[in-house]
Amino acid sequence: MKISYNWLIELTGLDWPVEKLAERLTLSGTACEDIVATSRYLNKVVVGEVTALDKIEGADKIKLATVNTGSETCKLVCGAPNVAVGQKVPVALLGARLAGNMVIKKVKIRGVESIGMICSERELGISDDHSGIMVLDAAAELGTPVIELLDLDDYIMNFELTPNRPDSTSAIGIARDLQALGKVKLRRPTYDIKESSEKASDYIKIEIDDPVGCPRYTARIIKNIKIAESPWWLQKKLITAGLRPINNVVDITNLVMLETGNPLHAFDLKLFGSDRVLVRRARDKEKFTTLDGEKHELTPEVLLITNGTDGVAAAGVMGGLNSEVEEGTNTILLEAAYFDPKVIRKSRKQLGLVTESSTRFEKGADPNNIPFAANRAAYLMQEICGGEVLAGIEDCYPNRIESKKITFRPRRCNALLGTEYTPDRMKEIFVGLDFGVTGSDPMEITVPTFRPDIDREVDLVEEIARIEGYAAIPDAVTNIGPLYTPVHFVDGFEDGLRRLMTASGFDEILGHGLADSRLAKVLNPDLPLLKIVNPVSEDLDVMRNSLIDTALTVVNHNISHRLVDLRLFEIGRVYFPPDKEGNWLEEDRLSLAVSGETSGNWRDKPRSQDFYDLKQAIENLAVHFNWPVISFEKAEVPFLDEVISFKIMTGETEIGLIGEVSDKIAKKFDIKQKVYVAELRINPLIRISRNSVTFKSLPVYPAAPRDLALVVDDDVKVKDIIDVIEKTAGKLAESVTVFDLYSGKQIQKGKKSIGIAITYRSSEKSLASEEVDKLQSDIMSNLKKMFKAEIREK
Repeated sequence: MKISYNWLIELTGLDWPVEKLAERLTLSGTACEDIVATSRYLNKVVVGEVTALDKIEGADKIKLATVNTGSETCKLVCGAPNVAVGQKVPVALLGARLAGNMVIKKVKIRGVESIGMICSERELGISDDHSGIMVLDAAAELGTPVIELLDLDDYIMNFELTPNRPDSTSAIGIARDLQALGKVKLRRPTYDIKESSEKASDYIKIEIDDPVGCPRYTARIIKNIKIAESPWWLQKKLITAGLRPINNVVDITNLVMLETGNPLHAFDLKLFGSDRVLVRRARDKEKFTTLDGEKHELTPEVLLITNGTDGVAAAGVMGGLNSEVEEGTNTILLEAAYFDPKVIRKSRKQLGLVTESSTRFEKGADPNNIPFAANRAAYLMQEICGGEVLAGIEDCYPNRIESKKITFRPRRCNALLGTEYTPDRMKEIFVGLDFGVTGSDPMEITVPTFRPDIDREVDLVEEIARIEGYAAIPDAVTNIGPLYTPVHFVDGFEDGLRRLMTASGFDEILGHGLADSRLAKVLNPDLPLLKIVNPVSEDLDVMRNSLIDTALTVVNHNISHRLVDLRLFEIGRVYFPPDKEGNWLEEDRLSLAVSGETSGNWRDKPRSQDFYDLKQAIENLAVHFNWPVISFEKAEVPFLDEVISFKIMTGETEIGLIGEVSDKIAKKFDIKQKVYVAELRINPLIRISRNSVTFKSLPVYPAAPRDLALVVDDDVKVKDIIDVIEKTAGKLAESVTVFDLYSGKQIQKGKKSIGIAITYRSSEKSLASEEVDKLQSDIMSNLKKMFKAEIREK
């Protein structure tokens, strides 16, 4: 939103420079994004009078104008269609710098010398209008600097407004914050209407068919209007706010909207079609033409202002073509209303329009400021347009919207903010914001209807904080106070997962939770899908039911960008349709994916990543979080290779799955290299995690390491072999690890060679060599018996 600096000063009487004013507003939540001086292109631009227009040989569209600036007479070429003898115009002299970085120099055009330039509003940086030159007041004194004549020693302040502050869409709303910040009194615009003896009620009646969509509708009648150009002071306020002046009536409605935040609309009463205003929903496929000439086929989502039969305006969005104010308009029906924000949002979306009015109604205009806005506009029409204001306002307000009352505790406020503001200072702030205040501790705050964003005591605390200044709130060195919330245990656990995975060399995926239903069905054909009613694209039409979908999509994306060596993880959520009881299911999960090669270093050469890299990462998690013993059991998973496909178990509880992505699935995702994935359910992981840490003494007695090499059938599981070794050796087997696995030419077909390292140690004594040899012999015997293992001799 754009607003003039001088306008804010006019409303507040502050003497702050523009930079300070912008800074104070920004720090209080009304962010000023930009400040532009209106005078930046007006240096060396003066008032001149066109005294002659001569043709230029061979040129039909340009003329040689003779211009008197009071101190000199200039000859300059002008191509504007509206230039005429006798006009007072802005003349840019030699050396003037205009919009677009144009510097005025002495030039020759068609052989004719031109010294200076007659300017349009766009060339002066006043507006975007360049349809013709700007024509000044005929009484303007020659040679007067245009910046003085037009009172353009000003600044345009551009504010970035938050959606929850509808009051900030008006000059008075922003000035109200300045009233509290600067401890001044707001200078509200005034009016002094001289009503005629005729009554507005004799000319118009109001009916509201939809009091939810239109809680309040008012109308005033102004007769004997004279349509003309607005005075410059009014035009300037509109131009600096980014609006184009049209005529005095329309300009007045726009000015009051900018002043108060209440959009108004002026109808030509003669063209309105009846003496009845009926506010209703549009009928299905009802036809309506808006002011811009566009024809629309409506639905009941659109709220219409009608004359009892036909639509004359799309409520809160745009007026109709057939009742607009024209040059011959004599009598005005002035509308001031309040429309429900949700209804206006649906209406303007259906119409495909965004207007200044719809923006304000959608944020939430003030329903109880409507009489002021209507009276202010009627007064200006009386003064500027010569109008006769009929007695009374027709006001239909079936269900009054009341101000909210909230109990406010000063001590609670100081506790939340960590401050020591006095109740008197808090009261001063509330009064400065035009809130009603009674009592002292606690206070009862009456929140005006222009602040629909304030619902609770904590919202009032925020008002104290932003007006007093967030920088004034003392820093806290610890997390304490009534608003301190400890980290949720799930968030803490997931942060721990995140730290461990990144420390293990994995990069995190940040998924959006959406998936392609076609790929999701291929991955998990038996799992239900949660479809999106209005998807952003055909490729993202369901909520994902597995993190593997996102992992493979990201793997494909990275490989296509030549990043082929990947270690990825994601902590995210999967979604399922509601069960028979109507309970929706969302579950947090952890996914891992590796592909390509490991990174080489001075000691290790790069190698292909495989299943065991994932397995090691999961075992590291198990050690870190003190999980019970986990195992990997063969399982059939639709998207995994049938040979390398396992479920991850702890006891009888399944906590996830792991394996190699099948060639069929990899092809669906256009991946041409091996990919290994795992997916774990976080809730079971939390349940099995143990926070307590146990300690044991360092070993006193020496270890006795032994290696064992054996050949077994391919279908024998290494886990079963390790279980036999551990069971046979008992507590004396401190560790059992696999250091080699081989199958190839030197091994019989259908067989595999396994190398196992066993570390024996007793906590009570040094083991004799004979004891260790006997344990080793017992283990070999059991392996031969259980698996028909062939023990390979050194």
